[in-house]
Amino acid sequence: MNRQTMWGVMLLTGVSLYLWRSGEAQTIKSSRTEGPNVLLVTLDTTRADAISAQQTPWIYRMASDGTRFTGAVSTAPITQPAHLGILTGEPPHVSGVVTNGTDIGERPSLLSHQLKDAGWATAAFISAAPLTRKFGWEQGWDYFGDTLQRGLLGSSRERRGSETVDEALGWLKRHKSERFAVWLHLFDPHGPYTAPGRPIDGPTDGDPLKLPAYWPDAHKAITDTDWFVEGYRAEVAEADFQLGRVLRSLDEWGVLDDTLVVITADHGESLTEHDYLFDHGDHLYDASLRVPLVFRWPGKVAAGAELSCATPTTAVYGAMLGLLGLRSDPLASVLSGAESCVDQAVVATTVSERFADPPPIDHAYRTATAKQVTPAKGEPFCFDLSADPGEENPLSGCPEEGRAALAEALSTGGVVKPPEQDAETEKQLKELGYLE
Repeated sequence: MNRQTMWGVMLLTGVSLYLWRSGEAQTIKSSRTEGPNVLLVTLDTTRADAISAQQTPWIYRMASDGTRFTGAVSTAPITQPAHLGILTGEPPHVSGVVTNGTDIGERPSLLSHQLKDAGWATAAFISAAPLTRKFGWEQGWDYFGDTLQRGLLGSSRERRGSETVDEALGWLKRHKSERFAVWLHLFDPHGPYTAPGRPIDGPTDGDPLKLPAYWPDAHKAITDTDWFVEGYRAEVAEADFQLGRVLRSLDEWGVLDDTLVVITADHGESLTEHDYLFDHGDHLYDASLRVPLVFRWPGKVAAGAELSCATPTTAVYGAMLGLLGLRSDPLASVLSGAESCVDQAVVATTVSERFADPPPIDHAYRTATAKQVTPAKGEPFCFDLSADPGEENPLSGCPEEGRAALAEALSTGGVVKPPEQDAETEKQLKELGYLE
């Protein structure tokens, strides 16, 4: 093969790969003739209190037109186990996936399988390495966009929301006349905070901050916590802007009001709480567990409702299937206005060592008014959330009913899966701050 022919073959292969990745070479057709479209949006690392009319106008608009849960609680402050809970309804202590870098295995219960089997044309567009096909997340999706690359060269551990939305809009434009179901994952709020157009120009004349090890040196030189808090909120605003591009397009195509829109987050972020700066995953405080949760579907989901009941993010799965008529679900009845919302207990899980086999696990049992944290090593500690919502003053002892409730919940747990022990996974997790 001469050089000209060789370059021609390489170019053709590259173009074919691009077309396959972009969905142009695929024929995906929905078999459904009724029912809404579905758009599930998971914002990475987004606190419940980051949502406001000024900061996130598109999310706020969806909340104003639909139902907003102000008491939503994640079941893990780590991307993979939290997302698996949203997409299967199983918290980490049941699914067995407790840390990033874990192969999730075959999961017939995944929302993707349920929607595809029911006739929707399905697609997912994700923005970070822990949710790629390497760990099994592609199952059930007709199209799975997880190429963390710019063009055809190089790779990355993540991509900006603008790139993810570009790909998603291309697919949606081709399938807007069908019944589609899309999962859109936006990673922007995850550290380090580098919102487009925002210079790294914070003060450097104070005492050094204890920033996560993976942050760049330019950030580590900054000594003002307020600069980082503003940077975080700028990233959340960027995610909202990118989501707005999708919602605006659906509106222009005349399909937004015939779409069930669900917006939530995998977990929150500690900004300055408990002297844990701009990170998540090591603790089970509410700063890392409280998240936004919004449902919108005109005529089917109550508009303008704001519900304060404690609700785990694992409830999203059943509520979506219930609203779509694929199963009965109490939260779906709440969303339609037929039932009142009631508080639910949440079992949250994290690991005290993130790349171990077996992973040492910390658990929290949280109700609307109380929390018990049981670390892998050491004694449990508890908080009265009604009197101490900031979790600043641990109680002198933990009530026996909390211990018993957590023990009963954990008795139904699944087999814990260890993370993949390969160099590539370890490198990616270190670059994302999930390993020191």
